[in-house]
Amino acid sequence: MQEEMTLATEIFKELKNSTRRWFIAFLVMVGAEILTVGGFLWYISLPVDEVVTTQTIDDVDSGTVMQRIGDNYGENEADGSQEEKSSTEKEALGD
Repeated sequence: MQEEMTLATEIFKELKNSTRRWFIAFLVMVGAEILTVGGFLWYISLPVDEVVTTQTIDDVDSGTVMQRIGDNYGENEADGSQEEKSSTEKEALGD
């Protein structure tokens, strides 16, 4: 009888330790999930820089399109080959 009680007590202690480890693992996983969701919610709430693009076509159908992206202006031909010239290019061309 005494051996059965000792065996039962030993099994109970092992079960208690095992259950405690699983409970700690469960809490760690729940904490990781909460941190993941919280991080995602924080990321999607960050401000977004918006860029507004407008295009206007000349009154004369010359195929020239003026594009305004933010504060940068550039004149593009219909094939898109001409971009805004830098100051050194303008000086070299005499513009």
